[in-house]
Amino acid sequence: MKKISCISLILLVTVLCWSCKKDNTPSVPTYTDSTSYNYPNANYNTQLYILAMADQLVAEINLANTIPGTPVSEQTLINMFNNTGSPFNDSALNLNGSGLALVNYCPAAIKTDLLNYFDSIGVYSQSTTAGSAGVAGVSPSLVAGKDYLLSPNGIFYSQVVKKAIMGMCAYQIANVYMADSINSTTDTSVLGHYWDAAFGFFGVAPNFPSNVTSPKPRYFGSYSNQVDPGLHSNSSIMNAFLEGRAAINHNDLVTMKTQANILIHTFDSLDAAAIVQEMHETETNINNGDVVMAYGTLSESQGFCRNLRYNTGARVITDAQIDTLLALYDNVNPNIPNLYNFVGVSQGLSAAQVEAKTNAIAQYIGQVYGFSSTELPLL
Repeated sequence: MKKISCISLILLVTVLCWSCKKDNTPSVPTYTDSTSYNYPNANYNTQLYILAMADQLVAEINLANTIPGTPVSEQTLINMFNNTGSPFNDSALNLNGSGLALVNYCPAAIKTDLLNYFDSIGVYSQSTTAGSAGVAGVSPSLVAGKDYLLSPNGIFYSQVVKKAIMGMCAYQIANVYMADSINSTTDTSVLGHYWDAAFGFFGVAPNFPSNVTSPKPRYFGSYSNQVDPGLHSNSSIMNAFLEGRAAINHNDLVTMKTQANILIHTFDSLDAAAIVQEMHETETNINNGDVVMAYGTLSESQGFCRNLRYNTGARVITDAQIDTLLALYDNVNPNIPNLYNFVGVSQGLSAAQVEAKTNAIAQYIGQVYGFSSTELPLL
């Protein structure tokens, strides 16, 4: 009897130990994701203030796009960038007294570029002549009311500035908030703040993409919507934001990190897709005979090219490949391309020859980022 009891006791202890071990196996949290970014503890007001400042900065630059030309003060642009001297047309947001400034969200490379752009705008907006190759000034497009202040190289700085601001937004989303979500903390309250700030810089409604009208998507939100037929970025980005934020609320940091990596890589691809989209718009402008509008869309694409370099984290394209891309605009001086040469009206280039250049850029981006032949026309 004692022998049987001993064996029974051993079996019982073994079963109990196995059961305890099984119970200690981590379970996968189950929860329902929201269909909109309306979490009770979400707050991205700071980012809305920053985008409102950016809106007013770009509006100030656009004052130069008039015939006759309207000078724009470099110092005014610097004041708006730094939020000094009450430079904003204030509203209920109280931008002047907010304690916020665009400069504080820009890494060194973007800050340097923007200050150089402000200097150029201040100088070129003094011109009283029409823009032409080698001469800064305001040139009219074929569309009524679409007049562009162009540099001597045909650069439309208003759009280059706006794209640099978008580069700032993408940098904050990918290189700061998502990178920190992966590497810096397990505090869910801090992580929630990171994700709210990142979502605010995306520039869309909480129920995007079902809502693209009130408010309309801005900055990268707008471009995501434009290239969505080819990249399917709307659902990729929004689903990642929703699933990552819900995971934080349920302390599921594994899922949160997975979604953070999706956002990092998708914003890199989104910038590349935007370059292709601008190439398509340039082709349309050339076919319409609107050279000035072509300078505008080429300037936008140049801004997106610079954004690729700002991304210091995980990106597909290498520095050498960015140099190759910029050389497709102007292999003589890639960093300061002459768009008058690219469009080549003074050289007698045909529309087909210009489109060969835009196609080469689109195809190169497609090759680097793996956009398929069916995706490229849809971007």
